[in-house]
Amino acid sequence: MVKRAFTLIELLVVIAIIAILAAILFPVFAQAKASAKKISELSQIKQMGTGTLIYCADYDDNFPLAYAVTTGGVWLTTFLIEVPADWQPGFSPSYYAENSVHVMNSTQPYIKNLDMLRSPVGKDRTITGAAYANPAAKRFATVNYQFNGLLNAYSATGVNSPSQLPMYSQNRGDMNIRGFATSNPWLSCPTANAACVFVPSSPTCNGSQGTYSEMLFNTTYSQWMHTKGQVMVYTDSSAKWRNLNAAVGQRSDYKTNMWTRYLASGASGTEWQDTNFCHTLLFQPDFDFATWGTPIEY
Repeated sequence: MVKRAFTLIELLVVIAIIAILAAILFPVFAQAKASAKKISELSQIKQMGTGTLIYCADYDDNFPLAYAVTTGGVWLTTFLIEVPADWQPGFSPSYYAENSVHVMNSTQPYIKNLDMLRSPVGKDRTITGAAYANPAAKRFATVNYQFNGLLNAYSATGVNSPSQLPMYSQNRGDMNIRGFATSNPWLSCPTANAACVFVPSSPTCNGSQGTYSEMLFNTTYSQWMHTKGQVMVYTDSSAKWRNLNAAVGQRSDYKTNMWTRYLASGASGTEWQDTNFCHTLLFQPDFDFATWGTPIEY
């Protein structure tokens, strides 16, 4: 009886064919996986925007507070705020109450999902000294998305271009902060016991209450999260992917890109401010997205 078997040449041909197919298909699979993550994020941030607009409807059409406020009336505009407000043990009831007004806490009754605050493509960051091993609450959120701090207590009807003004973005890049949230850009409100509401750009802005804003930035985490872009939800609750592609080290297009002078990693520490050097350009509630002037790199 003659025994049949593959020859070495036949085996090598089969292996070569498999290798060629793998080289063709693996990038396709990778693209499909990346696309699925982007669609998932668009759904998440869309639900956050919708929940926040429902909040607005219940609060005289005003956006929630972007910051925590102390009992002494101090606006904690650049502070990390616990989410939920009381997850860290050992603090006073007044401290928890101060945290509870922050947008990521005040909108939870409308969004009802802490997991929705985390980006599936982000990198988790821990905060030194946080009580992760012994939380007071059953669980804490891991937060990627950033509320537009210029919308702090702002009237939704006062937004000039709802379909173009970001409500939530990914302005800290692919950083997922375990247990804490910030708003970005942040509004300068140095005076205690005074309203903290966006003041339109003017040649005389001086950094006083609501007249100035800027980004919280880092040069470690990349802004290029989904094919050199990221997801946003706008103040009309429409969610879109935003292209942030720009040449490394060069000026970006300020009409579409809030960051400029990108590093090769996709991180940036330079933003676009309006022509008066008052506010982060693309986040001004009164902006018409047509009258650009001469924006300033900062």
